[in-house]
Amino acid sequence: MKRKLIMSLLAALCFSCASYGWAWSHKLIGYMAQRNCTETTKAMLDRYLDVPLSDISLWMDVYRDYDWGGMDWSEAPDYVRGTTYWHMFSVDKNGKVMMESGRKDPNGNGFPYLEAAIETLKNYKELSDSAVVVNLKYLTHLMGDGHCPAHYYYENMPADSKGEAGLDSRWGFENGSYNGKTDSYHGLFDRAGERIHPEFNMKLKPYTEHIDTMSVASRRRVVEGTVKDWIDESGARCWEIYQWGWKPGKAYDDSFYREHGDFIIYQIQISAYRLAHTLNLIFDPEYKGL
Repeated sequence: MKRKLIMSLLAALCFSCASYGWAWSHKLIGYMAQRNCTETTKAMLDRYLDVPLSDISLWMDVYRDYDWGGMDWSEAPDYVRGTTYWHMFSVDKNGKVMMESGRKDPNGNGFPYLEAAIETLKNYKELSDSAVVVNLKYLTHLMGDGHCPAHYYYENMPADSKGEAGLDSRWGFENGSYNGKTDSYHGLFDRAGERIHPEFNMKLKPYTEHIDTMSVASRRRVVEGTVKDWIDESGARCWEIYQWGWKPGKAYDDSFYREHGDFIIYQIQISAYRLAHTLNLIFDPEYKGL
């Protein structure tokens, strides 16, 4: 079933957006996930979407930045305002994902909305088509955000240059540079996908064929457990990036990706497999595993 024109317009915007959080990696995750869906799941996605997952993967980023003609955001529906604040994940001092927000905005935590999208989609047969579509958008985007190394706030994060510490710290957003141009540490990860393998020129098919290489045993291992287990694991692993010697004003070049590219690509891989696994569980009653 084809969706309304507005969805196609938003998808077209997504094609050209490489400046948003986790940026082009979202598209790669969506493409790779759909490649690993069962034929039954792919058919269900085709029923609800008129574009592939890679094209809706940046919807949350595009939607929050799009000019909606002077909309009063304080009066906007929750699902609209959420596109602005749900992208980061909060981790407590024990390394566990938090249900509540660690940011000043009470909606500033992606985990409960990722979990809610999955739970909602489990009842997709009882939902309107538009409700299924919007929750597919949330699930696709937030599964990616939940595996981006720089998309975590840590309760034990060091203070930034203004003395702000803890979960509200903007430490990772302070500017340094990449190849002589201003970039934040957060930005190094948001734009990592296209920088790690420039030889693929942001072509999804050859890039995916290059990294969609985990063994069946490894794929099944990384999809074990619950979504909370996945985000706990990812949050604990991604704390490592703050041990790599970042400080405000530091200059980086391509050697950063040569040294740490495998770490980032692994996060992309497991995000894609976990998204595919989740969709298969929702839409294919005969699903036996990746």
